[in-house]
Formats: sequence, C-alpha cells, structure tokens
Amino acid sequence: MAITRIGGANAISGTIPAANIATLTSSNLPTGSVIQVKRNYVADSGNIQTSSTSFAASGIQQSITPTASGNLILVDFNSTMTDVTSTDRVGLGKMYFKIGSGSFTAMTGSNNYHLGYFHQAKNRYIGATFAGSYTTTSTDTLTFEPYMKSNNSSSTFRLVHEDTSYALTVTE
Repeated sequence: MAITRIGGANAISGTIPAANIATLTSSNLPTGSVIQVKRNYVADSGNIQTSSTSFAASGIQQSITPTASGNLILVDFNSTMTDVTSTDRVGLGKMYFKIGSGSFTAMTGSNNYHLGYFHQAKNRYIGATFAGSYTTTSTDTLTFEPYMKSNNSSSTFRLVHEDTSYALTVTE
C-alpha cells in the first residue's frame, strides 16, 4: 500500500510492505516477540476458597499450546482481594501446571509463599500476585492453575474474595 502525505517539512511518502502472516513462525520472529497471549479474566467473581490444609485446585485455569519447544511462557496471576477467616490463620498459594494430559505439579521454585502470605490479623484483604515463567519442552498444551490451602482446617482461605476480580494470563 502506497502512502503519501503532502505538507511541507513533514512530507512522507513510501510503501508499507505487505506482511505474509502465514509465513511467520517463532523461528523467524525477532527475539522477544510475543507469539500469543491467552487470558482468563473474571471481573466480578464469587468466593474461590478452601479449608483444606493440603494444596487444592482453585478452578482458575488457563491453557496455551506452544508453537515450538524451547519457547518461554510468561505466567501472570492477580487476585484483587484475598481473605483468611479466623484470627492467626494463614492462607498460602502456589502456581501449578500440567503438560498435556499429565498431572498438575507445582512450578519449579514454588515455596509456600509463591503467590503470597495471607494472614488474617496482619494483611487481611490483600491481593495475590504471581509472575513466573516456564520454558517449553514440547508443543504439548500447558495448563496453569493457582492452588491454595489454609494452615488450619477450622479456617477458610479465599484466594479470590466475592465481588473482586482475578486474571490468569499466559504469554508465549
């Protein structure tokens, strides 16, 4: 497509090359290029909670099918408000993932404070955040999901409090 602008010192003319999207692959894009973005966003959620003292699935998932082995996947999660019921109780969260039809497992380096430290008497109603990455080993679909637990079965940990939002975004 030819472009022309008439206007003295700011005159522009030239041709914008046509891109052939069908020929773009992760191997011929410049380093650092974004290939795809997948996002699970809920603007007005109900409670997503557990009283389990073992890590339990949150039900918040996002999948992505990598275009090539060796590509970097950025994983970002945000919940605008958490909550722990009962004084001196703690809620914990970790990011888990699975490859293809495999089982969910905690991401490498996921300690007890992977998504944050949530304490009823110290930081009640604080948000939860995670920013991590994974390097693909195949082109099998990856599914990411935050897991959560309470440190006491008489307490409830809400990874997402009612009437708040959450987002799980994966970028290749």
